[in-house]
Amino acid sequence: MIIDAHLHVFRPAAVHPRVVDALAPADRDAPAEDLLAVMADNNVDKAVLVPLGPEDDYVAETVAAHPGRFAAIAVADPATQGRGPGDPVETLRTRLDRGFSGLRTQWLGDPSRPLASSPMLPVLRELADRGLPLWTYLPPSQLPLLRELPGTVRDLRIVLNHLGFAPHDMRMDGHGRPAFDDPFPPPVLDTVLALARHPHTYLMFSGQYALSRQAPPYPDLIPVVRAFADAYGAGRMLWASDYPWTRDVPGHAELLRLSGRMLPGLSPSEKAALHGGTALTLFPSLKEA
Repeated sequence: MIIDAHLHVFRPAAVHPRVVDALAPADRDAPAEDLLAVMADNNVDKAVLVPLGPEDDYVAETVAAHPGRFAAIAVADPATQGRGPGDPVETLRTRLDRGFSGLRTQWLGDPSRPLASSPMLPVLRELADRGLPLWTYLPPSQLPLLRELPGTVRDLRIVLNHLGFAPHDMRMDGHGRPAFDDPFPPPVLDTVLALARHPHTYLMFSGQYALSRQAPPYPDLIPVVRAFADAYGAGRMLWASDYPWTRDVPGHAELLRLSGRMLPGLSPSEKAALHGGTALTLFPSLKEA
């Protein structure tokens, strides 16, 4: 079974309100029907949907319309992070009741204070208690708190998005996709490798297109990717396309070949784990239907 562990579906903002920016202008459309066609063309069985932001009605509707086909990760808003009105745990539970199976965040707390004092801590503990993953896509200022996370919430399953890259200074490339320079300075590289010591930390095999200055198989990233694969092993890595940004260039077929080209020593069982087996351990509901 092939599972695409991270991608986005959305409608124009006038149809379904959502984040609007240079990457996803108001009229851009990435409907579930197009995704399903791309999946069918490339023998991808199931997928994990991630909204562009907290406005997630369309993703919830898509999950409900295709039982067992999709899992979904909610995107944390200030209330869920403990920075807004209301109880953050109750806010999280409301999101989960709508069909979501985890939470993505770009903020863990005030980097000048320990994670144990963060207003988001109760939410992190709630995720751990439920066995649900935290999708992390944290800027450089949050890396010290990320390093504290496995020791502070020991049973929390942590998924480092896009090879653990810490987003900063995004620009658009010639294909209208996100692109970043200097993706793995020492603080990021050291953090990703250090977190591999913790058995509940996972690494997403994705985002190479945005982090490399070369064409597939992205040879400038191969030393880093191989170091990460040695540290985590295929059983804690998840392949993802980051659709729709990659829909046409490089496309799913190229991305599915990428593991064999960047990590040629993978055994068939390791490749199967990377392309879907690891995701099944995080999202048991995808075993159904």
